[in-house]
Amino acid sequence: MSRSISTPLLDVRGISRHYDTRAVLHRVSFAIARGEIVSLIGPSGCGKSTLLRVLAGLDRQFDGEVRIDGDLQRGPSARLGVIFQEPRLLPWLDVADNIAFSAGPRRGNDPRVAKLLEEVGLAGTGAALPKQLSGGMAQRVALARGLFGQPDLLLLDEPFSAVDAMTRMRLQALLLELTRAHGTAALIVTHDLDEALYLSDRVLLLNSSAADGTGQLLREIEVDCARPRDRRDARLAALRHELLEGIGATAPLV
Repeated sequence: MSRSISTPLLDVRGISRHYDTRAVLHRVSFAIARGEIVSLIGPSGCGKSTLLRVLAGLDRQFDGEVRIDGDLQRGPSARLGVIFQEPRLLPWLDVADNIAFSAGPRRGNDPRVAKLLEEVGLAGTGAALPKQLSGGMAQRVALARGLFGQPDLLLLDEPFSAVDAMTRMRLQALLLELTRAHGTAALIVTHDLDEALYLSDRVLLLNSSAADGTGQLLREIEVDCARPRDRRDARLAALRHELLEGIGATAPLV
């Protein structure tokens, strides 16, 4: 089982998901505390993105429960911010209106927008259109949009995979700054083991059963390294080796 958290912000209980007769997830359970950063890793096809859609309330065809502060999650919630692999900015809206989109059309003059733009290093760009932004800038706007509603938890689906290595490292550092400043927890789906270990308090390993290919939670690793972290830390290298071994495992975490 996942480690015990006395009063979890997010409580995931026995999530199973089928598409017709094919099982994708089998009884996945874990919890996330307030302010905690957790990464979800695993090979392609093991159900990571499916699980994230369930948690975001975008997929209701599942067995099990998702609770936020003890309340049953029945659909999309303002307490959750979702950030996708691609920025998904609306090309006909400027940066400010994209950030404030959840508040309604043309709400970019909300004072929270200017503050968020400053926090993500894009002060003064509110009138720019998405086509004028680099990939890294666009993903910074997506981070600002995810935080606009002041969510308790960010759900991020491979948020930095489309940018180059240097931009990725800068965005990772920015995410740590933003979650700390806003007191926001985060669940990050990633294929990058180094990213998971650099960012996370814990790493959850999801893998497919050898018998039927169903995604199951196999391992949970606590990253007990103080921040700021040195990417060359030998302890992170040892944990990386443990995760690599886990990816080849098929016994579920019980």
